[in-house]
Amino acid sequence: MRELRLYEMDGNEPAARWRIVDRTDLHVADGDLWVTIEGRPADYWLHAGESLALLPGMRVWVSAAAGGAVFAFGPQAARARQAVPLTWRWLDAARGRVGQAGATLPT
Repeated sequence: MRELRLYEMDGNEPAARWRIVDRTDLHVADGDLWVTIEGRPADYWLHAGESLALLPGMRVWVSAAAGGAVFAFGPQAARARQAVPLTWRWLDAARGRVGQAGATLPT
C-alpha cells in the first residue's frame, strides 16, 4: 500500500513550505505549479502530468499559478529489477553452456 497526499492550491494563496523526510515524488495532477528548493539557484515550473523527484532533507517551497493546481506527494517508484542477466543465464542453460542439458522448445 502507498500513501498519496493530494493537495489543491489556489493561485492567490501564499507559497507553502515542506521539509522532505523520505524519497518523494511531487506530481502535478492539474494546473501549473512553481517549485523552489532551498539552496538551489533554479526554480521549476511543473505542468499537469509532470513530476519532480525530491530527496530527504530538502526544504521545498510550492506555489500555484493563477489558475490554481492540484498536486500530490508520494513515494518514489522503485527501480525495476534488471531481467537481462536472468535471460542470458536461461539462454546459456538452453545451449548447454553451464553443464545442463539443452532444453527442448516447442516449434
